Amino acid sequence: MKLDKRACRHAANVPLHISLNAGVLYTERVKYLVTAAVKLLGGHRVLTVYFYDCERLKTNDRMPKWVVFQGKDTFATLERDAEGNVKWRDAMLMSLADESFYNFRESCVFYKGTDGAAIADFIHRNVSGIAVLKELQNYQYSIRNKQAKARRCKRDADIVEKMKKVPAAPSNLAHWIDQNVMPHYLFYSYDRNQPATQVFCTYCEKFSVIKKPKTGKIFVCPQCKQKAIAKAQGRRAAYHEDRETCQVIQKISDEELLIRIFKVRWAYKEKKNTPAKEIYENARLFIRVVGKEGTDTEAFYYDSGYDSATHWRRGNRPRFSPYTSSYEADDTGAVYLPSLKRALQGTPWQYCALRQFYEPTKEAMQVSTYLRVYRRYPKLIEHLVKVGFEHIVADIVYRHGMGSEIDDTQKRTHRILRVNKEDLTMLRELNAGIDTLRAYQQYTKLNLRSRQELLQWQLKNHVHTVPTQWFAYMTARKFMRYMDSQLPDYMQLKRAFLYRSPMEEAISTYSDYLQMCQEQNYDMKSSQVLFPKHCNEAHDELSRYIKKCRDEQTKRAFREVYEHLAEKANLTSKKLQIVCPKQTDDLI
Repeated sequence: MKLDKRACRHAANVPLHISLNAGVLYTERVKYLVTAAVKLLGGHRVLTVYFYDCERLKTNDRMPKWVVFQGKDTFATLERDAEGNVKWRDAMLMSLADESFYNFRESCVFYKGTDGAAIADFIHRNVSGIAVLKELQNYQYSIRNKQAKARRCKRDADIVEKMKKVPAAPSNLAHWIDQNVMPHYLFYSYDRNQPATQVFCTYCEKFSVIKKPKTGKIFVCPQCKQKAIAKAQGRRAAYHEDRETCQVIQKISDEELLIRIFKVRWAYKEKKNTPAKEIYENARLFIRVVGKEGTDTEAFYYDSGYDSATHWRRGNRPRFSPYTSSYEADDTGAVYLPSLKRALQGTPWQYCALRQFYEPTKEAMQVSTYLRVYRRYPKLIEHLVKVGFEHIVADIVYRHGMGSEIDDTQKRTHRILRVNKEDLTMLRELNAGIDTLRAYQQYTKLNLRSRQELLQWQLKNHVHTVPTQWFAYMTARKFMRYMDSQLPDYMQLKRAFLYRSPMEEAISTYSDYLQMCQEQNYDMKSSQVLFPKHCNEAHDELSRYIKKCRDEQTKRAFREVYEHLAEKANLTSKKLQIVCPKQTDDLI
């Protein structure tokens, strides 16, 4: 239904014939007189509600201030100002006046008793009195909601069509999650006098017997051979919940993939050994190929309270802060592996080595970022993952990006990593990342002997950086043996544990000591200079000596300046005298 506004304008010109001496006009509480009638406008029955301003009526202005034209599925308001100018408004009844709706409603009075009944009959409400205005407001509010829903449905029509392309979820998803993602428990009643204890496995839901279970330790269930965490009944919480996220990758076309985010909750309630299981789809990410190296990601999230043609909404799920974790908004989790190969077949991500990247650690990962970065460096990421450098790939994808440490123009592994061929085995065993690789590349450039041993020593002692400029005066092994001998002196210093390890504190002090020796032109080939018995004491002693020498130089220079300026700087007047200081101690 659409209102005929030309007919409505004619119907709005209805003056109120009331005596100017009527007492209702001078009542403090009453601001508006209300009349209502059902009229036939443009071939439709329309409820017409007139609001007359009492202040205007006192000045013999008998025309209504607002006229509300209420149809079955639409409404509009014609507003008239004091000069007689009119304009159309789409506001609801509650927004007509510049005050709260409660105050506006209480300041209105029906001119006749039949006016309220006319409104109630039109909107099919069984109310009487001025309360019918509240029902009219609710009626308008429901119309606004229907109109907003119609607009949302029209806007979300493309989302509905896009979701029709989504294939069904894997039938064994719940079983796979239960077996590979969610933790399981062996519940038992603690009894210290029994060597063997009966336990209940939450995975196979069967009883078995194990020897000396201990809360928190991982055992293998004798029945189903599944790993589970032992937990005594006496240490269970009244309510315990395990929450995880699982990502299912499905193929939409040869150039588009879909990542479906499933949220998983296993809830253990008091005195119940089996969990209440819940799996629901939370978000969908469509990743499409753009150009030679680009990708376009279109995100949708599920909102059960969203009233439209679909509950799927475009964009990322809102979160309180981008710097805090949010379980519902996070898209980082486990990767569903059974259908992964089939989903990637025939797409640009067919050889992305996602399974090889995820399986060694099975840590929660963000698949969308991995696939996006893979499009930029496909051969590099595939090569490094397949030769066992997953940590370096993780740093490239999620942390540092592509830096000078990696040469992506090369094809051989050692040339890509800028190291020697014999170093690859050691780096792979250490599960080296970009930071470790960067440190080792410095040793390789220096062609340092025992560099593999030095790197292992560095990681063992949690040392972030080793100053390489001093290897011109000593070997790596001498450096390590000397620092190990000095470590006990630094273990006693509490300040060493504030922001870096004791070994880092020792290396920093030693490097500072060598720097001062070099500035003092000491013999850097002398073992007595390079390796003092107590580095900390030698550093402090040399620092005091340098400070003393610098103080002497400052005093000597001050005396020379004083000799030239003493006569010129000493000025005297009747009330003021300027005295030049003779030495630095005279300065305040």
